[in-house]
Amino acid sequence: MTTNFANPQPHGGFTLVEMLAVVVLLGLTSSVAVVSLSRADEAGAFQSARWGFVNLMGQARLAAQSEGGAVAIQLLDDGARLTAQVTPASQRGWAASFDLPASTSIRFFEGTTSGGRALDGLLIDRTGRSADVTVQISNASGRSARWFVYGLTGEISRADLNGAEP
Repeated sequence: MTTNFANPQPHGGFTLVEMLAVVVLLGLTSSVAVVSLSRADEAGAFQSARWGFVNLMGQARLAAQSEGGAVAIQLLDDGARLTAQVTPASQRGWAASFDLPASTSIRFFEGTTSGGRALDGLLIDRTGRSADVTVQISNASGRSARWFVYGLTGEISRADLNGAEP
């Protein structure tokens, strides 16, 4: 009996090692994609919160001047919602609100230096001016960003990494 090694029979399929290698590579690729997408979503939530606050602040300043009365911006739902309305409530009843993205909250602090006391809201007088405040936007994972709002001009600028005034 002779064995023919020149023409081995071809096998029809993949080996277990080849299949496991493909599954591992697919798992690694998908985990990297999920992490990247979650970071992009978090960055988008911060930008949405910032622009929502800036928009509400601009509307409130304009309403204070056009209505001829003070406008109060208040934090509701544990910092997850901002509302603004003319105070005392006028017959025209101007009001606006902004819901922050899920798991994102906003806080106001007195002044534009670190260590100011926490505020429940912000009052804009009939000329569109307010006190200087620091605005901090945070999320559930611990990320936060701070902006300074200068009450005389309404200018909003980002705090540097040390929290000092720019």
